[in-house]
Order: sequence, then structure tokens, then C-alpha cells
Amino acid sequence: MKKKFLSLALSGLLACSAAFGLAACKPQEGTGGGTLDNNGGGTIEPGTVITEGPVKNAILSALAEAEPQGFVFSGGALLSFAQGEGGMEQKISAEGAFLAGEDAAGDVYLTLESEYGKQYFLGFLRGNDVYATGFDDGSGKTDLNQIKEQLKAKEDPLLLDKSEAGPVGGILKASAVWKLCKNVLSLTDGVVTKTEGGFDLTFAAADGAANLLDGAEAVADAIDKNAAMTLSGLFSQEFVDDTLTALLRGISAKELAALFPLLPAEIGEILPKPASGTAKDYLLGLLRSGEFYTAVTGESEPWTNYRTFGEVPLSEFVSALTGGETEIGSLKLKKMLSALRSGAEDKLVSLLLDPLGIDGSLSGGKAELSATFSFDGDKKLLGFSLEALAAGNVTESELQADGGSAPEDGNGDGMTTPAAAKLQVSLKLGATCVQSPALFSLKGCQYSGENGAVPIE
Repeated sequence: MKKKFLSLALSGLLACSAAFGLAACKPQEGTGGGTLDNNGGGTIEPGTVITEGPVKNAILSALAEAEPQGFVFSGGALLSFAQGEGGMEQKISAEGAFLAGEDAAGDVYLTLESEYGKQYFLGFLRGNDVYATGFDDGSGKTDLNQIKEQLKAKEDPLLLDKSEAGPVGGILKASAVWKLCKNVLSLTDGVVTKTEGGFDLTFAAADGAANLLDGAEAVADAIDKNAAMTLSGLFSQEFVDDTLTALLRGISAKELAALFPLLPAEIGEILPKPASGTAKDYLLGLLRSGEFYTAVTGESEPWTNYRTFGEVPLSEFVSALTGGETEIGSLKLKKMLSALRSGAEDKLVSLLLDPLGIDGSLSGGKAELSATFSFDGDKKLLGFSLEALAAGNVTESELQADGGSAPEDGNGDGMTTPAAAKLQVSLKLGATCVQSPALFSLKGCQYSGENGAVPIE
């Protein structure tokens, strides 16, 4: 297991998981009791799946109206390679807390367990700074509380590394990000199930992906038949317009503009500052803006043939971006999307091979992801959970078979991955919404500065 995988896991928990779950973690006023049936009368028995009607609509509204606050979370991932009776297994445990808003802060504790002992990775987000450290425990007897105590030890303390939060800090503070995360869920139909104490609302990523690919194939077919379609024509396609509307629902142009400083300077500087309006109107307005068009394209050919991006045909747009090397009419986009769809799970699971330190190819991929939001009987959000599974057959490359790179164990030493090994990565993460999550106090800790240890006030 490479240490960079722990870093990736930390970043993911601070950013992706936080943004996804925290999008709906502020308790809100109830929208009515949870005893009505699909049509607003009678009693719903626990275990009943509610596919439509006022109850499901009320649950969806409760999620949409919730605001970010904070949560505490715990969970873990299990990574295994197996061939016959042999193989290896590694377990990652995660816990921590997160607070959103202008004072965004978070704690993440990761523990990697294998036959070689334990590795710990601790990360703390405070304002615009991230403090992090790692600890290797070959004995397997150290726990997180002991490491926390070592951070504040009077003699030979465990020092933290300090770095800037960078874009992550800005992303976590931006209201547009929270709304976008919730809007992504609207791209698939959630399933509402009555529970003993309230309701569960579950979204399956596979359903959303299938819906998106269905719509994308229809757009691709339209482009294949008309490569001269303009950019305005593309954005007026029903699927594109509906998807853009769903993703940007409830986001103002000013909220979107708050993300501009996170973009590369050459892009952020030329984007006009919105005065009012919705995010969707702002983006479509860029297609009609001659000033924005000139600022981006200058006076070079073939851009001088048009006045706005909306007027540019897709064929010209793609040709200009690729230096004339690609003709969109010859790409057969619908056929490309169909091919992507047929091998999507293999490609998705293959993305795990590099961070896991595996040099090989994957087949028979399987990928699943679901998110469940739990509500009480008054439809107040209580928390959420994520479950994911990625699996496939890994065949080692010739380089690895000849003694090249192989997965690393807990001590950083190379491990031998058997040919045609079975890879499986499963993830379960649960979070409970809280208004004021308790975070670890860094007072008394120190970080490594240019001239030695520096106390954190």
C-alpha cells in the first residue's frame, strides 16, 4: 500500500465525502409527520417502498431544503487480493468530524492495518491551513489516543506538517458547491423506504449514470447527423438543457462567481462579474457575449469569422481546439459512447490500480455506489451513509512479472501480486448530522517550520 493512497483517502474524505454528505446536514423544521401513505392517508408499514406521492415528494423537498452544518463520521475500506487460498488483505478505518461554512474545519483519522502492523495518518483542516502527520506502528499496539497525546508531548513530540488548504478550503466554503452536490442527486430517481423511526432515501449511482448516458447518446446522435450544429444549438438540446437546469437549480450567478478565484488565473480574470440572475442564465449569457468572446479568442483565425461562441459551429470549434487535426463529423460520437458504456466498469475500477501501486491490467470490473439519507418521522435529516464496491480480475504486466514494480505492503516493501489475482475494494461510511461537531484542539501541538518546531496557538 503506497502512502500516497492514504493521502488520497484523506483528501477525499475532506473534500468529496464532506461535500457530498454535508450538503444536507443542517436539521430543518419538519414538513409533517411520517405516518401518511403514498396518497396522504393511512399508515405506512416499516419496509414499505414509496415510489411516488406526497410522502416521497416531502422527503425529496426536505433534502433539497437542508443546509450544511456539520457531521461526525466513521467507516472503513477493505482491500484484498486473492488467488486460490493465497493473497493479502488490508483494512483502512476512518473517523473524524467536519464543520462547514465560512469557518470550515475538519479532522480525519485514517488507520491502515495489515499483517505488517499499522499505519496512521492524521489530518486537520483549520481555516486556510492543513496540518497532517503519519505514524508507523510495527507492533500494532499503538492507538489513536496515544498518538494524539504524542502530538502534545513535552519531550520529543510528534510534529505536524503544515500546508495551505488551497482550492479545497475555498470549495468547502462555497455555497454553490453544497447546492451542486445536492442537485447531482436529482439526476437519478431516489428510492424512499419507510423505517421504524422515519424514512430512508437511497440513490444508486449506476441508475444516474445510465440516465446520463442515455441522454448523452441522443445528443451524440444529433451531432453525428449535424456537425455544423452551433454551440447555442448544442445547449438548446433537450437533454443538455434539462441537465444544466437540474445541476444549477437554486444557484445564483453570484454564488457561482465565488468559485472563480479557484480557477486558473487566466480563466478567472476574463470571466465577467455577474450583477444578478441565476447561474444558468449567466453561463448561457457567456455564449451570447461578444465582449467575452473577444477576450478569449482575440483576433486570430478562424475566430474572427464569428461574433460570439454561440455562433460557432461545433465542427469549427473542435477543429480550432485541435489545430485542425480532428473533424467531429468523423468521430462517430454515438458509437464511441456506446463503446465507453460497455466497458465503463472496467475503466472505472482500473483507476484504482495506480494509487494502489498495482502494475497490471483489469477485466471483469464491477463498480457500485449508493448513498442513503436517513430522516426521522418529522422528516428531519439525521445523517447519511455511503456504500461502494469495486472488484475485478487483475493480470500482472510483463514488467511486474519480470521483477518490476508491485503493490507495496505496510512497510513500503514490494509485494508479489499473483497473475490473474482478484481485486476487491469495499467501502462503508456513516455520518451523523450535528450542529457543533467537537474537533481536536491543536493548541499545544507543533509543526515543522523552516527553523525548527513552531507552536500552534
